[in-house]
Amino acid sequence: MHEVSHSFIALAKTLELRWQSYRSSGDFDQFVEFTLSLNGLTERLNQQNLPGLASACQELENRALGLFTDHTLRPVSDEQAAAISQQLGAILQLLQRHETPAVITKRLTDHADDERDPWIRQRNVLIVSRPGHPWSAALVEQLSFYGFRPHTLGWDDEAALDEAPLAIVLVPDHEASTYPPQALDALQRLKARYVASYVYCLSVPASLEAIVGLQRAGANVCIPAEIKLSDILSRILDLVESREQETHRVLIVEDSKTAVAHIQRALDLHGIDSRAINTPLALLQVCAEFRPHAILMDMYMPFCTGVEVTRALRQIPEYQSLPVIYLSGETDIGQQVEALRLGGDQFLTKPANPIILSAVVKTKIERYRDMLRSGRHDSLTGLLNHSASKEQLAQMLRRSLPAGHLAVAMIDIDRFKSINDNYGHPVGDQVIRSLAWLLRGRLRNSDLIGRYGGEEFIIALGGVDMGQAMTLLDRIREDFSRLPHAHGRGALRASFSCGIAAVPSYVTASALIEAADEALLQAKRDGRNRIVAASQKRPAQ
Repeated sequence: MHEVSHSFIALAKTLELRWQSYRSSGDFDQFVEFTLSLNGLTERLNQQNLPGLASACQELENRALGLFTDHTLRPVSDEQAAAISQQLGAILQLLQRHETPAVITKRLTDHADDERDPWIRQRNVLIVSRPGHPWSAALVEQLSFYGFRPHTLGWDDEAALDEAPLAIVLVPDHEASTYPPQALDALQRLKARYVASYVYCLSVPASLEAIVGLQRAGANVCIPAEIKLSDILSRILDLVESREQETHRVLIVEDSKTAVAHIQRALDLHGIDSRAINTPLALLQVCAEFRPHAILMDMYMPFCTGVEVTRALRQIPEYQSLPVIYLSGETDIGQQVEALRLGGDQFLTKPANPIILSAVVKTKIERYRDMLRSGRHDSLTGLLNHSASKEQLAQMLRRSLPAGHLAVAMIDIDRFKSINDNYGHPVGDQVIRSLAWLLRGRLRNSDLIGRYGGEEFIIALGGVDMGQAMTLLDRIREDFSRLPHAHGRGALRASFSCGIAAVPSYVTASALIEAADEALLQAKRDGRNRIVAASQKRPAQ
């Protein structure tokens, strides 16, 4: 049985206790503590790819934040408190279920005592439309291929799923038309029942009135009419794509112990790791060791100013884009603007509101990491690129040796040049994307999936021996060969060949890739659309 991690349970209990403390005391400081905890929980849910539940927390957080500025609502009225209690109860109930929303959205959890095939996941998607809608049938076919369990529902039907679906997809009666009242009613019913599910509305007209109406009814994403079904599939895959991101790290350069304690407490509530130094003289050494994703910099410190430190930091290429957020009691706008002009990214006046502080830090880090990520991922498929794949393979190999298992596969789409020549490069790109989506849908979070170049992919499966890798990838090969790829004259089908090498026969990354590549060439020579295992004889390294 999968359960919510202890950190989520602890956050939920803290949230509940702080709300109870406020209700019993009426002390507004307790209300602030409750809102801080709620904000932290929202961010953690977003980090763990639970967007439906995060959205519910965000709605409650916005309600609570709205009470901060209106002094006439202190203490919170009984009506407002009852509404908050109702929303909070629904969120806590979902978090504390023995089979939690994490099971729905997490692509895979690997437990040694789990007897089920770890590559088979029960990811339900609910498709709501009028009976017999052709888009509904097409979505069912595509989603099934990519490892989902689609279910269909009419506008007036009652949903029969006991477990909340990962996503709910609404299909309008006619393309780019306003959703009928019965569709809005269905959306409200489903959102009320499945709070944690992410709701997509397809083929929404370019009308602010239509979009706002759907959002008010509970839609999370309104997809424009010109978006193709294949792109919708990509968005759902992105929803379950839980990138194993390292914890956010923030370096605090501040000589006040009180300020450091205040900042670290706000960051800790959002799962952000931090380290503090009281002198800028140690900055470069600590940056090299701690590898921060952002720096919180006091403006006025012994030895030099924060602006001088930032200008020096920007001389080092590795830190030219690292976000620097100034913290200071400086209220002169001219000084603030000058500080930003000389290398800073944001200016917060002390004492900073802890919610604003954490929101600014997280936003700056996310943008910084998105910039770094764009250099590591292939733009067509979203998979790791050639160099990033080799880097991750080296890391996986270090974890696997000396006694573990690791299998590496090289995959190449058969006769891909003829696909481009006969059907055009857009169709060829779609074939590449389809294989990428299939691999993303069927493999685990911990597995390496990379686009090695052109129509060639690299896969690394940790904790898997040669026999297991052969069975798994052969299943994917068979499914890919049956997958139709639409084009102007109908649909085509493609196949791929694959070569696999494994530890302990090969114990370096280069040897694994070379052996898998040679086995791939043998699969091509043997007739394509097959998998060949590399020799298990240990070569000279």
